[in-house]
Amino acid sequence: MTTVVLTDGCMVASLVAAAIWSNSLIALAESMRGTLIVLLEIVLLLVMRRIHRGRTQSYDYGAGKLEQFVNFSVGLVMGLAGLWVAASAAYRWWHPADQAGLGLAFAVVVGLVNLVQNGLIFWGLWRAGRDGRSVIMIGQIRARIAKVISSCLVLTALAVNAIFGDGPVGTAADVAGSAFVSLVMLQLAVSMCRSALPSLLDRTLAESQQELINRSLIQHFDAYDDLVAVRSRLSGNVPIVEIVLGFRPDRQMGEIQRVVDGVAAEIRELIPDSAITVVPVAAVSR
Repeated sequence: MTTVVLTDGCMVASLVAAAIWSNSLIALAESMRGTLIVLLEIVLLLVMRRIHRGRTQSYDYGAGKLEQFVNFSVGLVMGLAGLWVAASAAYRWWHPADQAGLGLAFAVVVGLVNLVQNGLIFWGLWRAGRDGRSVIMIGQIRARIAKVISSCLVLTALAVNAIFGDGPVGTAADVAGSAFVSLVMLQLAVSMCRSALPSLLDRTLAESQQELINRSLIQHFDAYDDLVAVRSRLSGNVPIVEIVLGFRPDRQMGEIQRVVDGVAAEIRELIPDSAITVVPVAAVSR
């Protein structure tokens, strides 16, 4: 992620220079989108560093919802940028602008470097997040795929624009390329927001998973004295389960610990990749 932020930052600076020099709408659109994405990538990097260093323990809902919130933000900003690109393309079609030929040639070079950079970054992100366990990495991989596709289009449109200049064909290439990029951005924005939004809301575990928890508690029914509470939810991709078991005050701590560990281990085996917490408390006398 650090490499992504640094390389994307360099590419955004180059695209800004190319857009100013050539007066190319598609280069300007790419630089604007790239600037917003780099800012969000910095936020993602900071979030992942906190998760890696175990500094998200204060979030009682787990890190999954935090990841999904950032992922939703990426989709939202990308959608807004896509709308801006579409509106700008419509305006450029009716109001063609003068363009600098040498600046367009520089923009083509930057576009080629951008395509190569996006391809290499996608390969690195895919290798790091192909296990699908991190929501942030999944979002970044999807976003990078869209960037590779849009980079190919940007390079093609810039090349046509540079060959034909600010004539009708060159202007059409600039507008058409920008319009296609906006469609890709909007589609990806909808996809990311739709996948992230459900996890930002309270979700219960699947009925089959709840049945596994109940089955385990029934099997250990004679090992504890009271079932105080069972709380479960899905935090991102991670099932979160908290069970509160009551024990008589006269029972030994070692015995209680064995029961707690046994229940947690069995549920963890029944529901892989889950976060299980079993809390022992004094049983309520009846």
